[in-house]
Amino acid sequence: MTPKTPKPTTPKPGESTDSTTIGFLGKAWLPQDQMVISVDDGGFRQGVTAVERLRTYGQAIFKVDAHLNRWQHSTSQMGISGLPALADINALLQELLSRNQKTLDFEGELGITLFATPGTAKSEPATFGMHVNRLNFRTIKQRQESGQPLVVTDVQQPSPHCWPRTIKVRSRLHYHLADQVAQQKDPTASGVLIDDDGTITETSISNIAIVKAEKILSPPRDRVLQGITQAFVEQLAHEIQIDWVTSPITSTDLYDADEILLMGTDGGLWFANHVNENAIGNGNAGPTYRALQQQFQSNL
Repeated sequence: MTPKTPKPTTPKPGESTDSTTIGFLGKAWLPQDQMVISVDDGGFRQGVTAVERLRTYGQAIFKVDAHLNRWQHSTSQMGISGLPALADINALLQELLSRNQKTLDFEGELGITLFATPGTAKSEPATFGMHVNRLNFRTIKQRQESGQPLVVTDVQQPSPHCWPRTIKVRSRLHYHLADQVAQQKDPTASGVLIDDDGTITETSISNIAIVKAEKILSPPRDRVLQGITQAFVEQLAHEIQIDWVTSPITSTDLYDADEILLMGTDGGLWFANHVNENAIGNGNAGPTYRALQQQFQSNL
């Protein structure tokens, strides 16, 4: 039996709306704070969880088809089957926003998390759900205007022999460890993971690209998560005739970059102001970033 949805109340300014936030789990809509999975679930026991992070712009989900295609790639590679069809998931995502319209109006924009696990047993259906997340607009604005420091760590990206880097999973211990290293030096920094050859890959929240001699360079596509926001920024760069190529990037390349671009779902497009305490472009936003940011905002 599907639980009854509680009547939402209009929050006062600054008041939390957690008690009225609605999520989806299994086949039911229920208060988000009641979304729980069994301790026998593969997502809990072994961390086998496919995840997709989305967000809204103008209260509409950004690049939903691209996100769902990546979701299908992730779940297929992980062998999680029996999930709703993409068209049905899309409809559920729209209903998720509709059921949380008051929260969306109050926040302005929302993040969304879509997840799936193998469930509790092979004879049982996979666990499937989605919920909304609040976005930290203050931090997003600060990073877009003033930049974010990076710290190159010695934490390696898991080998592609473990799982393809093109899939998005909830197993994030490597990101957590890299951020721990970075935040010992600067609590606002993000840790950069390296590959087995010492070249850089990505951070826990962003794809990375450097600007050198008016050209943009990002790591090879098979070495990092295929970022939806990065693909959008690449398209914008093409529109304003900025060359974009892929190639391994060393730590020295980062230090010597004219600019460093960071791209991720929650934050959109922002830039790095320092790498290991070395200022990039005097720590200020560069011309390529500013041109792309202007193009980004005008194309939403």
